[in-house]
Amino acid sequence: MKALLYAGPLQLVVTDLDVPAPADDEVLVRVAAAGVCGSEVEGFATQSPFRKPPLVMGHEFAGHRVDDGTLVTVNPLVACGDCGNCRRGRTNICDNRSILGINRAGGFAEYVAVPRANVHPLPAGVSPQRGAFVEPMANAVHAANLVADRLVPDARVGVIGAGMLGTAVLLVLRSRGLTGIHVADLAEQRLATAVKAGAERTGQRLTGAFDVIVDTVGTAGTRADSVALLHPGGAAVWLGLHAAESDADCRAMIRGEKAVLGSFCYTAAEFAAAVPLVVAVDEDWLELRDLADGVEVFEALMRGPSARIKTMLVP
Repeated sequence: MKALLYAGPLQLVVTDLDVPAPADDEVLVRVAAAGVCGSEVEGFATQSPFRKPPLVMGHEFAGHRVDDGTLVTVNPLVACGDCGNCRRGRTNICDNRSILGINRAGGFAEYVAVPRANVHPLPAGVSPQRGAFVEPMANAVHAANLVADRLVPDARVGVIGAGMLGTAVLLVLRSRGLTGIHVADLAEQRLATAVKAGAERTGQRLTGAFDVIVDTVGTAGTRADSVALLHPGGAAVWLGLHAAESDADCRAMIRGEKAVLGSFCYTAAEFAAAVPLVVAVDEDWLELRDLADGVEVFEALMRGPSARIKTMLVP
């Protein structure tokens, strides 16, 4: 089978690999669409230790079960079920978790073996491209659930970043009846997409004061803004992983009783809840590229983000 292989430090190649043989608790999926995550581009460019070559990356994907032809999306997070966090229902931060495309082979290939429990049939009429968007949508569901008690009808909510995660967060907030959402991004074309997705206000930076701010970028500056622009008692959700640092004013956080919540992945229930939400994704927001162009795609994304919110590889 064809695969985009992370072969070594700063080495990506399209190559032939053996079709994986699924274990007894796994199914074989023929991949139909796989999203390229910014964390993959950045991890490859910085030689992050979280992804060890040789590796087939790709944790956002959908395809057909080979055994029965069902079109499915795949939850890439595999939890142990036994650790303290799993017993408390916090499987997203399982002590022994593994993630397809990070710790084991993922979706940048024609076929991938996945745990049977992690496949979710897609609703009728939902394309594989929308199915590959379930994973980022699940991240947004989890982020919103962290501050669910604050998302009252008159809440003022800001979203930093209008890429894939920011758009997913916006769609989830809109699905919960939130209006008046302000989205910030440096790219005008992405802000135009945010308007189509339901943002009431857009700009290069958030302005005013907010009850909740979700930072999907994750730089020192965006984290500082996410805290500085909160009302006293407000909450910032940090979803973006771009940098390790923050310029947030910690004393102001204490004096204003402002909360900062890290948001990582999703539970199995949150992933399932995200499946029907992808009907709101406009496929014009997606850029589809052939898997054979995978090296070129990564090189282009390392130079700067695409104008579209998500680039997907199609085997």
